[in-house]
Amino acid sequence: MRLFFFTCLMSVFFAVSGSAEELPPLPRGPMILTSATQAMQNADFWIRRIEGAERVVKTREEIEKFNEYIRSLVRENVDIFRLDFRRPGKQIADQLQLEFNTLRNRKLFGVDNQYVQKSFFDDQIKPLVQIDKVPSTIRMKWGAAVRTTSVRALPTMVKLLEDKGDVEFDQLQFTLIKLWTPVGIYHSSSNGQWLYIQAPYVRGWVKAKDIAVFPSRDDLKKYAASDKFFVVTGESASVFKDPARTTLLQRASMGTVIPRAPIPSSQLAAGSSEPYTVWMPYRKSDGSAGVAKAYISRKSDVQRNYPVYSQANILRQAFKLLGFRYGWGGQYNGRDCSGFVHDVFLSFGIAFPRDSKQQSLVGIQLGFFEPFEEDIQKEKALGSLRPGLALLKMPKHQMIYLGQIGKQHYVIHSTWAERTGQDPRKDEKNRINQVVVSDLNLNGNSYIGSLFDRIVSINEIE
Repeated sequence: MRLFFFTCLMSVFFAVSGSAEELPPLPRGPMILTSATQAMQNADFWIRRIEGAERVVKTREEIEKFNEYIRSLVRENVDIFRLDFRRPGKQIADQLQLEFNTLRNRKLFGVDNQYVQKSFFDDQIKPLVQIDKVPSTIRMKWGAAVRTTSVRALPTMVKLLEDKGDVEFDQLQFTLIKLWTPVGIYHSSSNGQWLYIQAPYVRGWVKAKDIAVFPSRDDLKKYAASDKFFVVTGESASVFKDPARTTLLQRASMGTVIPRAPIPSSQLAAGSSEPYTVWMPYRKSDGSAGVAKAYISRKSDVQRNYPVYSQANILRQAFKLLGFRYGWGGQYNGRDCSGFVHDVFLSFGIAFPRDSKQQSLVGIQLGFFEPFEEDIQKEKALGSLRPGLALLKMPKHQMIYLGQIGKQHYVIHSTWAERTGQDPRKDEKNRINQVVVSDLNLNGNSYIGSLFDRIVSINEIE
């Protein structure tokens, strides 16, 4: 299988609050893989091939109904503003115990490649989780993320690995939540440094310093559910402390929704170059929330309200992430396969699940398959797909369908590596580590089989 590089400088950004950890090496990109060509590395190439590509697939009202359907289907997807004000503590205590036991019983390794002893869980983690301190009735608190932050399975930033040396695949990393993500707060760690929270698409532990607690749910809703907002439609957008944009606060990633502040009259003038004014949350010394004005350049890829949900716009959003870093659970400011898909659909205001298995359940189901079987049925299903709307799922991988050229079907996806050898013990691979376009023959010369071989389901997000 041919593999070569389209030489282009790949810029990797660091969040203001990012880790000081050295990033693993990233191949230059975009990478041109399999039978893909340079022309295919552009959304317009695929959009021109779609009849009615700009046609509205769902209106805003239809998307709101679709979100209700998603929440009814996926338990982890919730409307924070419909959570009960009180919750039986036993439910949360049982969940904490289950999560603790599940990880304690796994064979995991540290970054030193040494087996993690049970004493680590019993002596260091269990006292932090303090399950016995969960009250019989939890009175909910309400907060918002003041920056992009990790959601963890346990209240620690210690990395636990499934295999020795797999430092990029921390088993405690669920995902990231974005700036201004609203959360319900269930519990806290014994040292006060972690909060156990429910976010719109994930539940877990986050650093307390990254959450500002509002006086009430209504106070949070005033900002986090405002109908006056900007949505980040580019890979990211810089948010500044001052109108002159000299002090960077942070970079907000695709799909982030930021409430708009009242617009000064100077911004209303035609051709104004003044930045957009937005509200930013911050955490006071006592943990309570404050809000302050911040600024986004008019040149940033942001929009008032969500883009029209069409095949063309889905592909435009997806290709804005081409060449950007792969990151398991959002680590290294990257996106894993389902994180890439999540951000694309989130930018349309769709309450999209974060997990690939959950994503494969949403919308119209077009087929379920066994790996390495049912080739004829797969080909038939692929031939009828609508590019952009269709997702192809493999075990532990998710892809957005682009279309068919000749006999080849193409996808855009965030992937870590291409397997190249037949011996699973050697596990020979080429690191990709970014969002790429490829046909379904990728990995076809390896022991794991091609993308096509391993498709297990196809669905369309309509």
